[in-house]
Amino acid sequence: MTSRMDQSVFHAMRRAMQEHGARWQAKLPGLTKPQYAVLIAISETPGLDQASAGQRAATDKATLANLLLRLEERGLIERTVGTDRRRRELRLTPAGEELLAAAVPVVEGVNESMLAPLDAREREQLVALLTKLAV
Repeated sequence: MTSRMDQSVFHAMRRAMQEHGARWQAKLPGLTKPQYAVLIAISETPGLDQASAGQRAATDKATLANLLLRLEERGLIERTVGTDRRRRELRLTPAGEELLAAAVPVVEGVNESMLAPLDAREREQLVALLTKLAV
């Protein structure tokens, strides 16, 4: 007998994300997915302001403030006052760059292990469909 839960797209997404989270934690216990997303955003745009980092990492303001504080306390990022004094600019420290350089291949491995059952076309379709839902 098939359960309504088995037919639910969002239940399947939740289960997939739970599995991804478990694999992530097994490989990267000291780095959360939101922290990684913020570190990537900062590495791609050094001097990025806090609001833009939150948008790019899909993190709300309150969560971002706490997350940035933790990253700063760990010595992974630095926050400086921008030229207009209203902006806080974010940059990776050498320790942040080192951590990110080590984390990227691990994250790629976790992602690949999750996506292994899908061929290239299915992966493209999955990204397109999820992007359509997220907009």
